[in-house]
Amino acid sequence: MLFRNLFTIIILSIIQIDGFTQSNKRYSTFEEALSDAEQVKWLDLNCEDIADFSENISKLPNVESLYLSGCDLKKLPKGLDKISNLSLLNVQDNQLSSLSSAIESLEKMSVINLRNNEFKTLPPVLTKLSNLREIDLSGNENLKLDDAITTLSQVEKLDFLYLSSLNITTIPSNIKDLISLEELHLSENPNLDLSDAFNSLSKVPNLKILVLSKNDLNVIPSDVQLIKQVNGLVLDENPELQLESLIESMNELPELKVLLLRNNQITQLPKDLKNLSGLAVLELSGNNFSEDEQERIKSTLPNTNVVF
Repeated sequence: MLFRNLFTIIILSIIQIDGFTQSNKRYSTFEEALSDAEQVKWLDLNCEDIADFSENISKLPNVESLYLSGCDLKKLPKGLDKISNLSLLNVQDNQLSSLSSAIESLEKMSVINLRNNEFKTLPPVLTKLSNLREIDLSGNENLKLDDAITTLSQVEKLDFLYLSSLNITTIPSNIKDLISLEELHLSENPNLDLSDAFNSLSKVPNLKILVLSKNDLNVIPSDVQLIKQVNGLVLDENPELQLESLIESMNELPELKVLLLRNNQITQLPKDLKNLSGLAVLELSGNNFSEDEQERIKSTLPNTNVVF
């Protein structure tokens, strides 16, 4: 199970490891890959090689991760259904608005990246991928979010969802139907109504991690106390964020164990930090704390791993 327990939250949030195993060699051309066909697991194909995709892909039986990004694709190449071991498909930065029903046969598919395409609605074939757990829909600016969530509610194992850079202002109430969702990214949505969002998200039963980075946040409304189920909150790169009101609200979030405030141009925290004492990790890297302030924070929060 992909469940992000506390240890995983810390590792993924602080060092930002890609979900893909980094030790695998990356192949970018068919010429290179076919010379080592049995060993190829990660194929990050150059755009000019896509014309030969259907002819060659069946010769690479062990591909697990396929990247076809930034190639102005309007449709997926034929032959994807031949990659029986495929677990990750990255087709970001194209012009896709639909997906071939042929990918329904990819039973091992667990991650699909559709970032920065032209989807308005989500293709029903996504609901046929029985092991699909992670979807990135960021940057599809014309996406009809209500309809998309209705489709996503039929992806039974979905627990990781990116909805960043969608210029959304509210979160549809039907997000409560994403009953397996554990991690949600809402970064780069500066017009998002947080009070409305917290109200909607409070009804997502298994939500554990919420990411609100780069949202031009100023004040975190008191409604944040509604998301009592959340274990990890990421507020990176919000330099105007008022910390006093944020820290005051932390007392109402008893399950919160990880708070990230990276790259926020912070020079000091408020004097009273007792509401942060329940944190396991407070991530403050990329800010401007003096050595004295760092020591004060650490001594005030002796049971918290404070990272500068």
